[in-house]
Amino acid sequence: MNSVRPTMNRARSERAGHRLSTALLLSLVGVAAAAGCRKPPPDEVVYTGQGAGPGVAQPPGSGGSAPVTSTGSGATSTTAASSTIATTAGAGGAGGAGGAGGGEPVPGDVCPPVPVAEGPFSKAKLITAAADCALNRACEFEAQARALHESAAALARGPGEPSAAAARGAWLAAIAVWQEVELFRFGPAASSTQPGGQDLRDQIYSWPLVSRCKVEEQIVSRAYAQPSFSSSLINGRGLAALEYLVFYGGGDNACSQYSPINANRTWAALAAGELAQRKADYATAAAADVLAQAGALARAWAPEAGSFREKLTQAGQGSPVFATEQDALNAVSDAMFYVEQEVKDWKLGRPLGFTEDCVTPTCPEALESRFALASAAHIRANLRGFRRLFQGCGEGGQGVGFDDWLREVGSADLADRMLAALSGAQSAVDALDQPLEQALSTDRAKVESVYTAVKALTDLLKTEFVSALNLELPQSSEGDND
Repeated sequence: MNSVRPTMNRARSERAGHRLSTALLLSLVGVAAAAGCRKPPPDEVVYTGQGAGPGVAQPPGSGGSAPVTSTGSGATSTTAASSTIATTAGAGGAGGAGGAGGGEPVPGDVCPPVPVAEGPFSKAKLITAAADCALNRACEFEAQARALHESAAALARGPGEPSAAAARGAWLAAIAVWQEVELFRFGPAASSTQPGGQDLRDQIYSWPLVSRCKVEEQIVSRAYAQPSFSSSLINGRGLAALEYLVFYGGGDNACSQYSPINANRTWAALAAGELAQRKADYATAAAADVLAQAGALARAWAPEAGSFREKLTQAGQGSPVFATEQDALNAVSDAMFYVEQEVKDWKLGRPLGFTEDCVTPTCPEALESRFALASAAHIRANLRGFRRLFQGCGEGGQGVGFDDWLREVGSADLADRMLAALSGAQSAVDALDQPLEQALSTDRAKVESVYTAVKALTDLLKTEFVSALNLELPQSSEGDND
């Protein structure tokens, strides 16, 4: 593909090494996280991922201030300050998110609908459509994050199955939106080595950089109650930590015998009631941190002077970040490759044993959401996010997308084939009649069919797609012949 791509501009070349290093780090830590594949997950990840959170100054004029956390003698009490994003009555999510793997989000009432552009195609319209969609998804996620925080706080105030079920439902609703946001990893959600990147994605959801042991050590130390929690290691915070805290009710831990909580028997000393209360308190603090980061993400996309949205939509017209429209579209298209690496290789290939870092026939420990049994639901949401960018963010795929650009340059057949491949991947996931965590061992053929269907889409993405639109292949995909 290098022969058909233009020479990378200097800024992109400087980012390439950083992006490769990040990809390698994620890959290596993801391998370690698959405990049954090679070795137990690390207790620490040497990256704090500091970002905006409780105790960190927020930009002036922000719509949603960071929650203020105070610790009393019992549960951690957290109240959120005012925000531009208000949730619907009951804060949506918990009610309709019943069983594991579900969690369809309840839309917030105040998030503006995505405008649907009319008239002839232009790159400017495509860039604006991507920005509007990112803003809409960030807004919806902040609403769900607020609902999650409220549910976690209610659980801390009154532990019990009703409040625990509500917290689980709120997490499922929030993660369903977030898994769509994962496809918008350009600008503020991207790495700080990327144009306009603020590392906000890792602050909210650090998978595969996760460590159950880290969370359990912080349950014992009560690090979640400290002011420094928002700048602590990301593998003990965010939505991944919240999944364990609200879904796993066991009294065991995943740390080695050498961990202080086992060597000093401080974990064993926790009575069942105390352990449950600490998990609920921890969940409240983690949810408050997620809400703060969600607010930061929504503000970064706000249609205000100086926001990243303005810098993106002004590409080629004096933008301080993007000298040309093509530079901006390269950044957006890079984010779409989430389905190639994270979905195909990490969420499916590793558990199936298709990657070199899994040395056993299967590596179920590499699955994304083993406590909530929501791995398949996450992939469904990822594909929905991809469709929003590729086809259009409006209802039923309305609006300007990359498929329109393909048609504009005379590649309508490719656009149709990619849409067919996308629909095929979505159908393959929908055909799973049990959680992916179970299907991996009881109906492997169906899981393999999902992998094959996603690969049909990504094969087109990294070959004909980038060639037809003269886009640059992301560093993570260069040299990948799979």
